[in-house]
Amino acid sequence: MPIHDAYARVTPFELLLPEEGFGDERFPLIQEEAEERKADLTDPEGFALLSQVGVILRVLRGEDDDPSLIHQFGALLFHAFHFWREGHPFLQLETGVVRYLTQVGPKTGKWSPSLPGPAGYIQLPQHLVWIPGGEGTPPESLDGFFWSAPDGENLSLLIAMGIRKDRPGLSVVPLPTLPLTAAGEWAALQVRPDGGDFQSSLPGSDLENLYAVEAGAEAVKMIMRVFWYLDVFPGCVAKGIQGSEADEGPPVSTLGYRRIVLRED
Repeated sequence: MPIHDAYARVTPFELLLPEEGFGDERFPLIQEEAEERKADLTDPEGFALLSQVGVILRVLRGEDDDPSLIHQFGALLFHAFHFWREGHPFLQLETGVVRYLTQVGPKTGKWSPSLPGPAGYIQLPQHLVWIPGGEGTPPESLDGFFWSAPDGENLSLLIAMGIRKDRPGLSVVPLPTLPLTAAGEWAALQVRPDGGDFQSSLPGSDLENLYAVEAGAEAVKMIMRVFWYLDVFPGCVAKGIQGSEADEGPPVSTLGYRRIVLRED
């Protein structure tokens, strides 16, 4: 079970859009409609009500997709739009950073929340963090998460998982919007009533030193710790390494990105 962080893998943004240039062509129409209607683009629910959003969703979903997935598609499009609007801010976590953050975080009240920007996507090492499946449902590898806080006060998050070379698509889980002021409390939260947060009971986890996220609160904790790490170790961001397509490796992203590397000074 490889743990891969050698280069940036294809992102949910790239998987969502049907062709290169789709966002540059369609997303400005959302902005124009929002300006005409004086709609709030920072609100995920208000965003979903725009007619141009509906048009794009019909193109993206296709005729055969399950109608019950419209909420997930809408949430992913919301984050994809803000990701595009901010110029595709894309960060990749080094394996050592994830291991560090499962053990270390801010103490409650000791960190004033700060974000690396209004929106972006953070990618985890491949197959390092897993979301356990339910009855009859296999576990999914956590690819990463989108964040969006365009108003500077409320933070929207979306988890992306299940991106594999042997199948199309992905799975997403939108998380409830949170006040940014609560980020420090979430980063220091003890989520599981017994046992350590992020511990995995999946077969082979001990041998591979894998982690699990078993609840939304645990995912939020990990995400907030990433923001904390970026804030307190400003020298942790390095230039990304361009990957090349290979049969045995994961698909390569065409987007520019930066790596979050281990710094403990």
